[in-house]
Amino acid sequence: MNRHVIRLAGPLTGLVLATMIGVTPVLAAPEPTAAASTSRAGQAEELNSRIYCAREWSAARASATVRNLQAVGTCEIDRRLATIGRLDNAVDDARALTDAHEAALEVILDNSAAGLRALREEIEADTTVEELRADIKRIFEDFRIYALVTRQVWLVTAADTVNAAGAALNETAADLASLIAQAEANGKDVTVAKAALEAMQAAIDEALAGVDGLASEVLPLTPADWNAGTAGPVLREAREAIAAARADLRRATAEARQVIAALA
Repeated sequence: MNRHVIRLAGPLTGLVLATMIGVTPVLAAPEPTAAASTSRAGQAEELNSRIYCAREWSAARASATVRNLQAVGTCEIDRRLATIGRLDNAVDDARALTDAHEAALEVILDNSAAGLRALREEIEADTTVEELRADIKRIFEDFRIYALVTRQVWLVTAADTVNAAGAALNETAADLASLIAQAEANGKDVTVAKAALEAMQAAIDEALAGVDGLASEVLPLTPADWNAGTAGPVLREAREAIAAARADLRRATAEARQVIAALA
């Protein structure tokens, strides 16, 4: 096999794996509509509460006192702050994120954390059960850390990673085109290689087109959009676009291997 072809063969697998490992959206189940009181929550949020704040919720259900409800509120806020910390680390570690998208995500995370800390102070200062029920409801309705913010981080990171991988595969396609031209000049039949390269380029183009503008649609979404029911469809479409783009990149890599095999 031509040594230049060998040089290209190795990195192809890692290139596509980069779009699938480390940026896979670990998407939390959508948060339910906030309950009218702290004694009732949607099924998904109930599960999360049992896992993370089980003792606090149990005590509040048994006796809805100010002290017990404050414990529920502070626990739910603290676990969201811990999630924001993990998301912040993920943003810092995401090499494919553009500077603009990284900055936008950091603003979302910083504002969410600041708002939750302020709400925590209000909950600690509340003196009635009614005040606490209203403020605990705000934890779910006003921030949407699991339903929205987590998805914004992972979807935008995934889109930027697809763009980076697509750009790298475009460079590989250019190298393969040069190798095909050399082989053709040397009298080799390159019909199969050319067809595979054309299919590779089409798959790359589809992947990049699929995520074009995705970040600009996802980043402006707010908890109010989620509450109004308008954010959910946007997030679902974005997730579907990411999945399709990854499939396109896998197809592009398979076609690149076909080029390499045809030139061997």
